[in-house]
Amino acid sequence: MKKCFLKKDLFSLGSSPLLPCTVQNGGIHNPVTAGTAVTSGGLTFDNFRSLETGTPEPAGMLSLRSGLPGLGVLRLRDSWPMAAVAIVALGSGLLAQTGIPATIVIQSQPASTIAYGFSGFNTPQPRNGVEYFDPKFLAAATPLKGGWVRYPAGTASMAFDWNPASPTGGHINIAWMNSLIQGNPPAVTGQAAGILTISQQLTQAKGGVWLFDFANFADTLGAASVLCFNTYTDDNPGSATQMALAAKSYGLHVVEWELGNEAYLYPVVYPSAPAYAASVYNPYFKDVIAGAPTATAGLFYAGQYPGTLSTAFAPTWFPSWDAGMQGYTPQYWNAASNHIYPIVSPQTAQNTMWTLNGLLAYGSSDYITSYLVPLMGPGTPIYITEFNCCSDYSNKFLTYLYNGIFMAEYTARLSTVPNVKAVGVNSLYTDNSDYHGLIQSVNDFESYLIGQVEANPDYSTNTATNPLTQFQFYTSAPGLAMEVANQAINSGNQLLPTTVAGGPTVQILGFDGNPIPAIYA
Repeated sequence: MKKCFLKKDLFSLGSSPLLPCTVQNGGIHNPVTAGTAVTSGGLTFDNFRSLETGTPEPAGMLSLRSGLPGLGVLRLRDSWPMAAVAIVALGSGLLAQTGIPATIVIQSQPASTIAYGFSGFNTPQPRNGVEYFDPKFLAAATPLKGGWVRYPAGTASMAFDWNPASPTGGHINIAWMNSLIQGNPPAVTGQAAGILTISQQLTQAKGGVWLFDFANFADTLGAASVLCFNTYTDDNPGSATQMALAAKSYGLHVVEWELGNEAYLYPVVYPSAPAYAASVYNPYFKDVIAGAPTATAGLFYAGQYPGTLSTAFAPTWFPSWDAGMQGYTPQYWNAASNHIYPIVSPQTAQNTMWTLNGLLAYGSSDYITSYLVPLMGPGTPIYITEFNCCSDYSNKFLTYLYNGIFMAEYTARLSTVPNVKAVGVNSLYTDNSDYHGLIQSVNDFESYLIGQVEANPDYSTNTATNPLTQFQFYTSAPGLAMEVANQAINSGNQLLPTTVAGGPTVQILGFDGNPIPAIYA
C-alpha cells in the first residue's frame, strides 16, 4: 500500500519499485535547482524542478527508491522555508499498478499546527529485564526519535508502587498484586494476571524500576513523558501528590497524567464508568492537582478498538462505558486517554493488510472525529497512549513491515485531528514472547532472571552490567518504519493542506468494501 503524508520541514520518500509521483507547488517557494539529484540515506530525489512562489509550475517528477522496502526519508536543504513532508509507503497488492500516475498538490495555506513530539512509545519496563540506563538500550532507542515515553507501564502499573520512600517502592507490591489476582472473584485474570506476576519477579530481579531512572532515560532521548498512576491499589496517603512533586523535581515534562489504566476492562474494580469517575476523583485526581496544579489529567474511554474479544464482555459493555463517561457530571478531568488495537484475533496476512487498509481510510481520523470527539467534547485533548495493529502478543503480523507502514500512516493521519495530542506505539521494547516491541533482543534473559528470584526471593542485579545478562538489541521492521516516520512527524510543526488526483487503488475489508486510493496526502 503506497501512502504519502505531507507535513512541514521534511520530504520523506520511498518506493520500491520505481513509482512516478508528481508533486505540484500550490504557492510554496522551492529554490532547489532543476535537474538536481539529492541522495541521502540510500534515497535518491531526482529532477525536482524550481517552482516560483505563488505560481504553480509544471510538476517535478519524483524518482524514488529506498533501501527499506516501502519507506524512506529524505531531508531537503534547510534553505527551503516551507518544505513539505511526505512519507511514501509501498506494500503488497500494488505491484501491478505502479505505473499509474498520481498528482499531489501542496498548498502553503491555510496551515495547521501539530503537537510537538506527537509520536511516542509505551515503555513497560516493569515487565521486562532491561534497565532504563543500559547503554545498549539507549543506543537502540535513540534513533527511533520518540517524542514521549510512558511510565511505568499499562497493565503492570495496576500493582506498582512508584515511591522510593516506600518499602516496596520501584516494585510490584505483592500484597496489592494478590488483592487483584486472588480475590473471589479475582479482579484480574488471564494474560493481565500473568503480566502482574512476571512483573513482580522482574522488578525484583533488576532491583526496581525507578522514576528517577525513567527521568534520566526521557532526558537522554529528549522526550516528554506520560505518567500512568495506579488507582487500583495504591493506598499510600498522598501518593499521587508526592509523585507529581517528584516528577517536577526530576525535570520531567509530563504531557499527561493517566488515572487507572484501561479501567473499562476490570468491572470487579470499576463496575461502571460513573463508579470509576467518582472513585478516581478522590484521592487520585485531587492529589495530582495538589502536586501539579496545571496538570493535564486524563481518564480512560473504551472506544471502539479496546483490543479484547467481544465475548469477554456483554455486547453493550464498552458503548455503555463510554456513554457513562460522557454523561458523568461534573467532568472534572481535562483530558482523555484511549487505546487502539483494531485486530483481536490473527487472520491471514492478506486479510490483515486489507483490514488495516480499511482502518486507515475510515477508522483513523474519521473515527476520532465522529466517535471520540463527540463523546469527550470538542475542547478535550486526546492521548492515544497504546496503539498497534493487533492485541494478541503471538500474532506474527506485529513483526511485519506492513504493520510498520500501517502504524506510520495511522499516526500521521491522527496528527491532522486537532484534539489528538499524542499517539504512542505499544511497545518500545518487549520480551521474546511478545511481538509488540519495536526493539527486540536476541535473548531476553527472563527465564534466567525469574529462575534466580524463584531460588532466592531477595535476588537483584544490574542487568546492564551483569555479564550473564548482556542484551543484544535489534530494531524490528515496524521499528524501522516508525524510525523513518518519526523523523517527519516529530520534527514538523505545521500541516499543509494537500490534494491527490489519480493513482492506483488498494483493497479493503470491512466498512463499504470498496477499494480506496493507494496514495494519501
